[in-house]
Amino acid sequence: MITSSSNPRLKRARLLLQSGKRRRVENALVLEGARLIEDALGAGVQPDYILYSPTATDASQALIQRLATTAIECLAVEAALFDDLSETQNTQGILAVCPFSELPTPTAIQFALILDHVADPGNMGTILRTASAVGVDVVIIAPHGVDPTNPKVVRGAMGAHFRLPIRRWGWEQIAALGLPLFMADAHGTHTIYEQNWQLPLGVVIGGETRGFAENAHQLSLEVVRIPMVAGESLNAAVAASVILYEVYRQCRVLG
Repeated sequence: MITSSSNPRLKRARLLLQSGKRRRVENALVLEGARLIEDALGAGVQPDYILYSPTATDASQALIQRLATTAIECLAVEAALFDDLSETQNTQGILAVCPFSELPTPTAIQFALILDHVADPGNMGTILRTASAVGVDVVIIAPHGVDPTNPKVVRGAMGAHFRLPIRRWGWEQIAALGLPLFMADAHGTHTIYEQNWQLPLGVVIGGETRGFAENAHQLSLEVVRIPMVAGESLNAAVAASVILYEVYRQCRVLG
């Protein structure tokens, strides 16, 4: 059992949780929770090693027992040390240090999602999860968005990182895609239900507080609105979900 905070395996996991630069240099992520680790395994990801607490949940214990029969190294960590490492209040008692290679950008992008100034990790995680569910081809993080490998983003995305190409691009690269771009705004002429959504296209979602960057407004954007009884805006994750599912309904269900 690991009983020292200076243990190399523990130190590496801690650094990866704390530093986006370290995650980029190593091309690695720390996944916490049995379900997220299961999603990674299902996507063919082979963890470098597993760390677990003696007080791990039943689901985590079952996963540990299964992995113990494989070549994946599973290391017990003193409960107090594991709790210090964990980034969740109610830890499941298991995490995995995994290699992370970004999926290739599709050669023909039909359905893109562009996130502009989305700063809340929980919102971004939810948006990535939704984007994966509706079949978005690529998610593009415009400048100033939260790091998509942030541990809170990874937890919220529930495995979307292993199913969905995610890129951090500037507005020139976004413009070069040549896609018709749509953004939601309370002052849009048409509602998202009146809009005739046809692929290829890109949907631009603005951040929770700062809205859209000036660079985004300089692009040729069509503005649509989400109808509401009251209020002028929705949480970014909710707005993204509503729009993406309307595009999905028109393009994938109705055809």
